[in-house]
Amino acid sequence: MNPNSISHRALSEPCSFALLQWPALIGLLAIDQPGLPWLALRVLLGLWLAAMLIASYAGGRGAGFGNAMLLQCGLVVAAWWMHPSAWAYAWLAAIPLLLLAAQRLRLRRMALTA
Repeated sequence: MNPNSISHRALSEPCSFALLQWPALIGLLAIDQPGLPWLALRVLLGLWLAAMLIASYAGGRGAGFGNAMLLQCGLVVAAWWMHPSAWAYAWLAAIPLLLLAAQRLRLRRMALTA
């Protein structure tokens, strides 16, 4: 594998995980309709989110990367709950810092294994 493609993969993984996790997380928070189809959708979204969070710890990514992804989900939930206030922006401002931290952790882990 090309070393340049390895670094590009390490830089893109946090954004990819965020794009796969956050819509399911927002769907879980937004759906509050009664009925069996909505319950089935919530269960499906919860299973998808759990699978993505488990995958962020697996695959040689390490606990630091998984913890960063889990904390980002927590920040998205906090921003969702604080939405009408200005505090939502404070939670959202921390997310790019966690993306950067996850990228650096992934690059460091890939450098140690290479």
